[in-house]
Amino acid sequence: MKKLNRVLSVVMVFVLMLSFAACGKKTAISNGKIYYVRADKAGIIAVNYNFENVSTDDLISEALNELSKDTDDIDIINTIPVGVTVKNWELSNKSLNLYLVGDYESLDTYTEILVRAAIVKTLVQIKGVNSVSIFVNDSPLLDSNGEAIGTMTADTFIEDFGQETDSLLHTELTLYFASADGVSTVPEKREVYYSRNVTLEKLVMDQLLKGPETEGLLSALPNGSKLNSITVSENGVCIVNFDAAVETAVAGVTENVTVYSVVNSLTELDNIKQVQILVNGETPHLSNTDMDLTKAISRNEDIINEQPVDYDDEQMYLDEDYSEEYVEDEVVPEE
Repeated sequence: MKKLNRVLSVVMVFVLMLSFAACGKKTAISNGKIYYVRADKAGIIAVNYNFENVSTDDLISEALNELSKDTDDIDIINTIPVGVTVKNWELSNKSLNLYLVGDYESLDTYTEILVRAAIVKTLVQIKGVNSVSIFVNDSPLLDSNGEAIGTMTADTFIEDFGQETDSLLHTELTLYFASADGVSTVPEKREVYYSRNVTLEKLVMDQLLKGPETEGLLSALPNGSKLNSITVSENGVCIVNFDAAVETAVAGVTENVTVYSVVNSLTELDNIKQVQILVNGETPHLSNTDMDLTKAISRNEDIINEQPVDYDDEQMYLDEDYSEEYVEDEVVPEE
């Protein structure tokens, strides 16, 4: 009997040791997922992924690394965009603060929603991470209305991204930027997603302030210019109120082009016939233009250049050697 009790005691000790070992052991996520943005920007895709690490900190680092990687699949793109990197992250009370640096603000509204949805849905599957807050260049991430987004959980994004994407609209804008020589405006077509809460006239100005996407074009508005307000009257006059930065001359761009970059872009909208430009509620001081800025300004078709000069071609023309085609008059020797 004593022998049997001794054997049972040994077995119980062994079982207890196994139990304690099992409780202390952390397992990797063998059936995890990494969420990517679809290449057509129509949504996000969950790709099966077996995590190699086991601790919460290492799993977070591994997930962020995968989200930043370029993919070989043509149907998806890396979730953390090119030009954006993870500076660091902090985990406190199961809430993860993620700090990104780079050109995150250049993302259009719809793509940005997809990016953060994929980031959050990837990270909250890690045990020990219940919510995620994103900071960009040390500032809290803002939505399209300039409001801080704050803490996000898995419930923040339902499969169709809920009211946030339902409230988005899509349109094509025609914006006018400065030509390479700065003396004319050149149209640029741009497809954008925007919130129902944003008026088209504000959308035009927000996109115009971002500058051109077409190579060879210049922004006609000074760097740092900000829009104080924008309204449209019943008779079709759009009042655009800038801060004082807009009065700074743009190197290589005439002030007429600066004015008509704004006027021609806004009058592409059906409800706008003229544009009144203000600076802090007053008439702007632009010294190198003969326009009467105390009044609303109409569209100017003459300043539009549909085919901007290609300076590479022009330089090729100037660099060509025409020496063989040029023959000096024959000099006849004096008798």
